[in-house]
Amino acid sequence: MAPSWEPLARHIRRAVSLVNSVADEAGDEEITPSEIAEAIRDASEAGAAAPEKVRRYLLEALDAVSDGMPADYVAMSLYAALGALREA
Repeated sequence: MAPSWEPLARHIRRAVSLVNSVADEAGDEEITPSEIAEAIRDASEAGAAAPEKVRRYLLEALDAVSDGMPADYVAMSLYAALGALREA
């Protein structure tokens, strides 16, 4: 992964962490879909110049949150974005 993509990777990992917390039902604090969507939007903004494939996976994850898809599905899209970022 190019060093310039590290901030984007951090944003994506943050979104993954939130999604995994929801999937695991861990912690006392309730994480809302809005918080997850905000983390994904932050990643999208940080990756405005990222390769098309990365942006597409982030958009897919954001759409999945909006559509009420399961956390595992959202996480899959975010992990795909990280994988595509490593290929860049």
